[in-house]
Amino acid sequence: MKRSLSILFLLLFQTSVSAAVWETRHQWDDAWEERFSQWISSGLTQDIFVNGKYGGIKQDCADSAYFTRLVFAYENGLPFVIMDPRFRSYKKEKVQIMMPKTGDMNSPYNVVTRMISSEMRFYDALEPERRFRRFINFVGDVVGSNSLFNDTYPVQLNRRWFRPGVVAGLPRKPVHAGGPNPFFHEDNGGTETAGHSQIVVRMDPNGVIHYLKSTVPAQIRLLQPTTLNIFVPHPKGGSFRYWKQPQHYRLPDEQIPGYGTEQYKIKGIFEDQVQKRFALTEESRDEKLGRLAGEVCAQVAQRVPVVNEAWQYKGSIGSRCMDFKEFDAYSTPSRDGKIKKALGYLVTTATQQRIRDPKDVDQVAKYLNQACGEIEYLPGKRITAARFAERLLAGKVSADPNQNPAVRWGDQDEAALGCQQFY
Repeated sequence: MKRSLSILFLLLFQTSVSAAVWETRHQWDDAWEERFSQWISSGLTQDIFVNGKYGGIKQDCADSAYFTRLVFAYENGLPFVIMDPRFRSYKKEKVQIMMPKTGDMNSPYNVVTRMISSEMRFYDALEPERRFRRFINFVGDVVGSNSLFNDTYPVQLNRRWFRPGVVAGLPRKPVHAGGPNPFFHEDNGGTETAGHSQIVVRMDPNGVIHYLKSTVPAQIRLLQPTTLNIFVPHPKGGSFRYWKQPQHYRLPDEQIPGYGTEQYKIKGIFEDQVQKRFALTEESRDEKLGRLAGEVCAQVAQRVPVVNEAWQYKGSIGSRCMDFKEFDAYSTPSRDGKIKKALGYLVTTATQQRIRDPKDVDQVAKYLNQACGEIEYLPGKRITAARFAERLLAGKVSADPNQNPAVRWGDQDEAALGCQQFY
C-alpha cells in the first residue's frame, strides 16, 4: 500500500512538473545574462520568426523584444516571468470582454493574474512544442510597449551594463479621443506620443549602436535593422532599459544592479552624445552622412508594404471606417514621425542647422540619392527619398489608413471620409 501511494505521489509530482510551459533547470544570474547578450549579438537573426524552429510566429515591435527573452529562456531552461499588464488597470470582467473569446473560462485569456510565467499550467494537455507556441502567442497578445516599462528598468550607459539585449523603449500615451488601448491605460507622461521598442544587438567600436526591430500590426515578418534611436530620454518617456530577473520584482528599481538614470540628464543631440560616450574610434563625417541617409531611405522603403497592407485590409472591411484597434495597427503617425526625425538628424549633421522648411531637404538630397535613388511606392510610380521627405514636411502625406494609397503618399489631397482620427 505504501509503495502504491509512493508511486502515485511520484506520478502526480512528475505531472505537475510537466504542466509548466517548460521545465526550469537554471536561474537567472550574471553568467546567464552574459550568455543572453552573446546570443542576442550572434544568435538572433532577422528571420528568427520567419524560418526554422521559431518560424511562423507573429510579432510586432514590443512582441519581438519580449520574444527574444522568452525564446532564450525556453532554450536554456530559465524562468520567464513578467507582470500581467492587464492586472492593475482593469477589472477582470472588463478584461474578459476585451480579450479573445475562447469558450474556456480556465484559459489564460480569461484569468488575470499578477504575474505571467513559464510555470503557468494552462497548457498541460498539449505536447511541449505546442505548449510553447500557445504560450508565446498569449504573451504576444497581452504585452505592448507600455507593459515593457513594468518588466525592465533604466540601465546605466556604460559598457558594463549597456549590452546586447538592452531594449530601447518608447511607451504609448493613452488615446482619449477614441477610447483607451484595452491593456495600457495609464498616462506615462513624457513628450513622445506613440509606442515603439527595438532591441540592441551590437555596438561598433565607433559607438554606433545597431538594433533589430519589428512593427505593427503583428505579422510573420523579418526583423529590420537600424542604427537610429527612437526617443529623447525622459523618466516617463523613452529610455534604454534592461530586463528584470524574477527576484527583481520584489525590489525597487533603484536597487537592481545596473540601474541608472544618467541618460535623462544628457544635453545636446542625444544620439551624438551617446555615440561619443561609447566610441573607441571615430566615425568620419562622410561615413555618418552616408549611414544616416541610408536610414532615411530604408524607412521610406519600409513604408511601402505598410501602406499596401493597410489598403488591402481596408478593402476587406468595405466602406466602413476603421475602429481604434484597426487604426492603431495600420496608421503611420509614429513611422512618419521617425522618418522626420531621421531626416532632421541628417540635415543637422550635414549643416549644423535644424530643419525648418521642406526646401532644406535640398541640402541633403545628394546623400539621399546616393543611398537609394528612386523607390517604387505604387505600381509604376517611383519617388526619391528626398522628394518624399519634402512632401512629408509640407504636410501632404497622410498617416490615415482609411485614405487610399495615393493620398497616403501625397499624390492626392485627403478625402473627407468622416472617419475618426484616433491620433
